[in-house]
Amino acid sequence: ERSWEQVQALGTYTVGEILYRHTFMIMPEAIHLFPPEVRLKYREWSPDEGDDESNVYQSSALRKLFSKFVNAVGCAVVGLHDSSKLVPMLTQLGARHISYGVNEAHWETLGKAFKSALREILRESFTQEGEGAW
Repeated sequence: ERSWEQVQALGTYTVGEILYRHTFMIMPEAIHLFPPEVRLKYREWSPDEGDDESNVYQSSALRKLFSKFVNAVGCAVVGLHDSSKLVPMLTQLGARHISYGVNEAHWETLGKAFKSALREILRESFTQEGEGAW
């Protein structure tokens, strides 16, 4: 939970961007899950956002979308002590993503990418014990 506080301090959008970059480094073919029409759904449509979604590595929409995953992780961290609420939420989330074409390999990659992002964010405070807890 202490490492989660450090992640929160950085902000979910920043962590989301780090996360999607690590995800695509590990599994470049996962980019096909986020075609332009999907990314458009997650645009902020603010003047400072820009409207070029051609480069997925600079996508404000993907930053927002992956920040939702970071928020879900936050809910899981907070809900660790109440599995009666946590398990149904995670089950529903997983079921919804099956219809998007997400499979077990994608979840495994996202888990690896999340640990890699944590390693980048937390640096020396990302210990073996902390990694095991995640």
